[in-house]
Amino acid sequence: MPNNWIEFLTESGASFNEQQEVSFKQSINSFSDELYLTDLSYLGLLEAKGEDSNTFLQGQLTNDISHINSSTSQLSGLCTPKGRLRALFSIHSHNEKFYLQLPKSMLEANLKRLKMFVMMSKVELTDISDELIKIGIAGTSAEKILVGFGFSIPEKSNDVSHYNNTLLIRLSGQHPRFECIGSFTQIKGLWQKIQATAQLLDTRHWKLLDIQAGIPTVQSETQESFIPQMLNLQALNGINFKKGCYTGQEIVARMQYLGKLKRRMYLAHCETSNPPLPGQELYSKTAKSGQGAGHIVDAQIALKGGTDLLAVITNDAIENNDIFLDEAMAIPLMIQELPYTFE
Repeated sequence: MPNNWIEFLTESGASFNEQQEVSFKQSINSFSDELYLTDLSYLGLLEAKGEDSNTFLQGQLTNDISHINSSTSQLSGLCTPKGRLRALFSIHSHNEKFYLQLPKSMLEANLKRLKMFVMMSKVELTDISDELIKIGIAGTSAEKILVGFGFSIPEKSNDVSHYNNTLLIRLSGQHPRFECIGSFTQIKGLWQKIQATAQLLDTRHWKLLDIQAGIPTVQSETQESFIPQMLNLQALNGINFKKGCYTGQEIVARMQYLGKLKRRMYLAHCETSNPPLPGQELYSKTAKSGQGAGHIVDAQIALKGGTDLLAVITNDAIENNDIFLDEAMAIPLMIQELPYTFE
């Protein structure tokens, strides 16, 4: 994160932890306001450029990179040969370059992994996290203020628009929600205009919106724990089953066409003020010995109390309504409806 951006936000009352997650002095107790604003410096960016970048990424990721253009982004996973997700990217393109976004804490290891397979390909992979500023904008008046700033509004989730060399990506959510990416000067001007009428969100609040939208994150604690279908990537258009080969493709395709998915990701709520960590095991009275009921993907304190979370849970535990957060089985999980469907 550029030092001038840190200094600018610190003057606005922001503080940062080691993961560059932001918190502000003010607090919120609902998402009922018209406009919200947050910093997204906890997310890192990899740049892929060169005449072979499309071909290279096509052979590494779960989605069809050729579908990405200046007006469309996508989710896409990086798998092990056994089909387990090492990372989950949000990918967009601009000026004939690809930009792969993921938690900054996951960036270095996955950049190193991708570089192992570049070999003779004409592609250059670079960490540019500190070159561009990323902010989040949400709320019922978000579209109006962005139009006033000069943007055309992307219509669907993952659609992208451009204005003055700044990108606007529409994200999933109950209310309009966007990520804006650009230079320090451009984003500073946008931030100052929006901040005057917006509530400032901590990183944890933004992550809560991701959870409520059913959007998973692969973190260091859950790396290589899930195949793509367990995280609902087939419902989130994060897998293309008609593209050519990529690392782990055989396992992913076999599960889709020949296997039976025995667990997948659910949205849930539980009454605890201590959110579980990613990768934490869930419990079930009827689970087979040593298998457990599932594992946490991500969890954050809910604004009205308790914890909202995403978790990969076994079919048996769901059918028996038998999922608990704790080994004593005193904190049950209450399954909520996801905002998307499965074919």
